[in-house]
Parts: sequence; structure tokens; C-alpha cells
Amino acid sequence: MKRGIYIAFLILIWYGCAPEVVRTSSEENQFALVSSKTSYVAGESIQIQFQGNSASPPQLWLNSAFGSSVLQPDLKESLLTFTLPKFFTQKSGECSWTLVHDQKVYAEGKLSIGPHPIKKARIASYLGPRSITAGGDDFTMLVTVPTDHFDNPLADSTRLTIKKQFTSTLEETPIRLKNGIGWTNLHSSQKSGRLLISASFDASTSKELTAIVHPAKAVDFNITYARNHAYADGNQVITFTTGRIKDEFGNTVSDGTLVNFLITDPYGMILQTTGTTINGSAEGKLLHPDKPSTWSVTAYITGAAQSNSISLDFEPALNDFKVSYSGGGRTLTLSELHSFMGQLVPDGIPISLEIHNSAGALLETLRTTSRLGSAQFKISEDFYPKGSYQLTVDVAGIRKTKKVTLQ
Repeated sequence: MKRGIYIAFLILIWYGCAPEVVRTSSEENQFALVSSKTSYVAGESIQIQFQGNSASPPQLWLNSAFGSSVLQPDLKESLLTFTLPKFFTQKSGECSWTLVHDQKVYAEGKLSIGPHPIKKARIASYLGPRSITAGGDDFTMLVTVPTDHFDNPLADSTRLTIKKQFTSTLEETPIRLKNGIGWTNLHSSQKSGRLLISASFDASTSKELTAIVHPAKAVDFNITYARNHAYADGNQVITFTTGRIKDEFGNTVSDGTLVNFLITDPYGMILQTTGTTINGSAEGKLLHPDKPSTWSVTAYITGAAQSNSISLDFEPALNDFKVSYSGGGRTLTLSELHSFMGQLVPDGIPISLEIHNSAGALLETLRTTSRLGSAQFKISEDFYPKGSYQLTVDVAGIRKTKKVTLQ
């Protein structure tokens, strides 16, 4: 008797602790898919219907690239209707659904939503770079993304027409969409100018896009010069001018191209002036030298081209002058500084005085400039005590030397 009671007690404990068994018999809720359509277009109303009975309604879980949602059905007798919201139906792509009731999955499926089949599309276009070089090797790329009025990309293989206008030529090129995008490379021609580009799809067109075809690298060119006279007066201006600079295809180089004029002289000096092109030509200006010289001039466009070399001779503008000494030889006055027409030399002509000791060693070089056709030097007693010195005056390349005893 005790043994039977013990066995019955163990059986009751086992049933009380065992996990709940989910029933799968034919008496459970069953839901049958009624709607069979799986392909739609964006904007079309989409409903998923099931036939079935349940004390509590099931739920439909939706998932797409644009988000997830849980829908409740509309009940009409034994027909369950799930209506997809607009933010799902207006976006193209794949949408998956799952019918769930009491944490059990009863059915699963997928819907395919395509772009709206419209004639009027929106076309977003991008072009770059906006500046390319003539010659045919350089190119700009057009990328276009046409969409329907729900902003869905159009289907792959959709045909677009690319129009390119350059000078008086209009060209049309067909392209096909791939992964919702169409693109093409537009190469430059041998001529410079403005390239106009657009894309179209049936009755829809993109905005006008522009790329500038700039000239290629400049080729070698010629230079000339102009001046009022050939005298080295340090006053007049000489102008260097390039011919019209072009590239290898005959295009005039872009305005603003920098041209460097380099000048060398027999004294080892290197001078430079620059100019920028306007209508293919550039100018550079320099003052005449202040003493006789011969200039060699060459112009350069850095990394691209150079000009011919020209040689210019400058004659002395000053033939002679007078030097007088006073104040114990410590004051030197230069006078009668007359230029090539007998006129006074321009103010500012450089003048130097070299002071050598009795052994001929250079002690110092004093400098000043002309004013009203004369100039003056004063030799300080603080630095140069009494004694014999050699003084050399240089004016516009004319040198005069004299031994002087300073008091």
C-alpha cells in the first residue's frame, strides 16, 4: 500500500515540473494564404489576405530595406486582410513578410515592388571634373540617376540618351542603367571651348551641365622688345612682348598664363620680370641698366615652353663728368653729369666711391645717387686719418681714379 502511494506521488511531481507541450494537432489555428500576387509597382495598393479563425488575431511582420513594421488585420468573417502602409508600397525593392500568432510562425513570403512605370522621370546628374584639357586624352564623367516620382531608381537596362554640344556639333549617345545608375566618359576634342551636356529619358531631361575644355600645354614661342633708345640711362623702360602663344593643336593658351622673362648680363646678374597672357600674348617691363651692358633675354612658361633668345646692347648715356676736391681733399663734388642729349642725367643714377690705402687695398665703398646733375661725398676724419689714399669714382660705368692726400 505504501509503495503504491509513493509511485502515485512521483507521477504527480513529474507532470507538474515537465515543460508545456505546444500542440500541433489539426485542431489548432490554421491560416491559409488567399492572395497570390507577389509583384507590384510603387504606389500600388498592396493587401495580403489569409483565411482562418482565431480567438485572437495574428500579426504580420514586415521587413524591407526601408524599415520594419508590425500590422494588425482587418477581420471580416474568416477573412484576414493586412494592408501595407504607403511608406512600404511607395518604395521599390524586396519586402518580406511573416505571419505570427501566439509566438508561432504560420506563413512566410516575399513581395517584389518595382519602380512606377511613368514617362516623366526625375533625373539627377553629376559632372566632373568641370575643367579638362584639349587633345582627346582627358575626359569628364557624367553620372546620372533617374527616378520615378516616389524617388525610386528606374529599372536596370533602362535606356537614356546623353547629348553633348561642342562648338557647332551636337552628338547623342545612348547608355543603359546598371544598378540604378548610368554613366559615361566624355573625352575632350583637339579644340578648346565650352562643352554642354544633358541627359534625357523619354519626355524627361536633366539640367544643362557645363565643362570647360582648356588648351593643352603651350609650345615654344617668340619674343620681341621695344624701347625708346639704346642708352643705359637707368631711367627708360624696355618692354618685352611674346607672340601669340598656342598649344600643339593651335589653341590660344588660357588668359592668365604666367610668362617669366629672364635676363642675364656680362656682370653675372640675373634679372627677371613677369607677365600674364591676354589673348595669348604677355608683356614684361624693366628699366634700362645704369651702365653699358649687353642683355640676353629668354622667356619661359614653367614646365611647358620657352622662347627664342634675344640680345640687346646698351650704349653709355654719360660720356664724361667733373670731379673737384675741397676741404683738404675730404669733400668730393661730382658735376656736369650730362646725358646723351646734353641734358642732366635723371635723378637717382647710382654713384660709388672706392677708397684704397696707399698700398692699393680696398678699405670701403661709399655710395650715393645723382640729384640735379651732381653728387657729393664726404670722407670722415674719424675713420680716415691724414695720409695718402687712392680714390676711384664710378658713374654709369665711367671710372676716374686719383691719388689724394687727405688733410
